[in-house]
Amino acid sequence: MKKMARARACKGYSLPELLITILLLSILFLLAIIFSSGMGQTRRLRDYSIAVAYAQQAVEVVKSAPFSLLDDADAGENSVETDLNTSSGPHDSFEPIFESGGIKYLRKIEIINVPAKEDKDRPVGLKLLKVKVDWKTIDGAQAEPFVLKTTIADMN
Repeated sequence: MKKMARARACKGYSLPELLITILLLSILFLLAIIFSSGMGQTRRLRDYSIAVAYAQQAVEVVKSAPFSLLDDADAGENSVETDLNTSSGPHDSFEPIFESGGIKYLRKIEIINVPAKEDKDRPVGLKLLKVKVDWKTIDGAQAEPFVLKTTIADMN
């Protein structure tokens, strides 16, 4: 009778069983970390891709517009620069703020004349286009902004 009571009292886990359990739990935690890190990387890549496409939209609009209407210095409030930087209502195709997946992307356009090297007051028929897209991630962190710079030539 004493042997049965002692056998019941000594039931527990052996050292190899504990080591195998710890090893399995470690593998599961490692897989969870790898999976969550991959998901975060995918999310960042998607956000960045949207920012690139949003900036590219502005470049295409500026390239297709008449050269004299591009910047505020030449065309004033009727310029493409003003149109892309301001919202004109619910039917505006070129909003400065775009929302996708709960993230708001803010696009800022700057167009300036490229001066001649010899005479800074004389434009050379080139304009510098700078497009900057800012956004905050889902968790509220400020992402590195996407900045695109290119030149537009007066082809006339």
